Amino acid sequence: MRLMNLDYFFRPKGIAVIGASNDPMKLGYEVFKNLKKYKDGKVYPVNVKDEVVQGVKAYKNVKDIPDEVDLAIIVVPKRFVKQSIVDCGEKGVKGAVIITAGFGETGEEGKKEERELVEIAHRYGMRLIGPNCVGVMNTHNDMNATFIMDAKKGSIAFVSQSGALGAGIVYKTVKEGIGFSKFISVGNMADLDFAELMEYLADTEEDKAIALYIEGIKDGRKFIEVAKKATRKKPVIALKAGKSESGARAASSHTGSLAGSWKIYEAAFKQSGVLIAETIDDMLSMARAFTQPLPKGKRVAIMTNAGGPGVLTADQIDKRGLKLADLEEKTIEELRSFLPPMAAVKNPVDMIASARGEDYYRTAKLLLQDPNVDMLIAICVVPTFAGMTPTEHAEGVIRAVKEVNNGKPVLGLFMAGYVSEKAKELLEANGIPSYERPEDVAAGAYALVQQARNAGVLEDE
Repeated sequence: MRLMNLDYFFRPKGIAVIGASNDPMKLGYEVFKNLKKYKDGKVYPVNVKDEVVQGVKAYKNVKDIPDEVDLAIIVVPKRFVKQSIVDCGEKGVKGAVIITAGFGETGEEGKKEERELVEIAHRYGMRLIGPNCVGVMNTHNDMNATFIMDAKKGSIAFVSQSGALGAGIVYKTVKEGIGFSKFISVGNMADLDFAELMEYLADTEEDKAIALYIEGIKDGRKFIEVAKKATRKKPVIALKAGKSESGARAASSHTGSLAGSWKIYEAAFKQSGVLIAETIDDMLSMARAFTQPLPKGKRVAIMTNAGGPGVLTADQIDKRGLKLADLEEKTIEELRSFLPPMAAVKNPVDMIASARGEDYYRTAKLLLQDPNVDMLIAICVVPTFAGMTPTEHAEGVIRAVKEVNNGKPVLGLFMAGYVSEKAKELLEANGIPSYERPEDVAAGAYALVQQARNAGVLEDE
């Protein structure tokens, strides 16, 4: 059963929280508390005992709610889940997220119970996410149907098979200023799976990149078929766990996944255009890059106010199979005309530590205008001269990008920790992702080139 318009999971007009609670020690308390902020629809608590939950009139059964309910969040003890699904079906609920655990991840009996839940749901035309999951979020309408903190608003749709790891990554990204458009914890994937969610997300406006944490895929053929189409529209990045024999066993016991051989997964990802991430940071670095346009080639220009970071970034660019651009002689001469004599005017361009915002502006403008350059990485370390902050350097880059406006991607590498926080925020607000490590900005550059290849816009091949 496939129904690819899944808006009712992410833009529901009515949400029922079955198991909403007044007890702060229960998950139903956190889920309902988070959803009280949702403004695009009504949220109804369902509780068999309490008449009021967190100051809101409660209903003993989802069928008692007088209005239509698009989405149900089920967070009741396992023994009540089956009846909750029946009640939702009779109410005409379109989708349900089952947070409750204790199903397929526990063994064959649990898998049998999962199948029964899906059969009941499909009988009523209802789709399921979960069970054994954290829930779902849409940051673009403040819908947090989970029991964890709000993710920062952004453009990455993150689908995770592990709820706890997904939650940990949400906390990590909030701290690091990385934004998600959606967070979807799929748990055991008894019904909706990676393929169907990917097919839906490929056609949404606010999701610029799709990041997947995968332990196992149940229908490899369907995944490849959908991924081939999705990756032509937008990037899909996969972080696959369970590559080793030990990891595969752990994945199987965790979500009941069929882990399979890593070589098979690797071949499937490559065949379908899915970008492979090796680590969590790798996945996030790749996904963040897609606020920028795709490059026409893989020739990278690097500008910096210190030699070391430029050299390290050049190493990482080379390691990823990209090329340092050979600047035109005209570009080199113009750089020489205003940069200090000690500056290195060949790629990487080292403007040295005295570089001000105006130098960043003029250098970025020249490099973006050079026909031999497909992409620019702008590096800034802590300015050591009085009166300078990284903010003026960021402003210079932004000004150049706006003036040239030729569709070449620009990535930032502002390596000054808390000193450069405002500069990074400024870059991000203008759609320029800013990284803190050479290997991370190189991962972003690599991802842009790979997706340009998927989309058929890479000209130098």
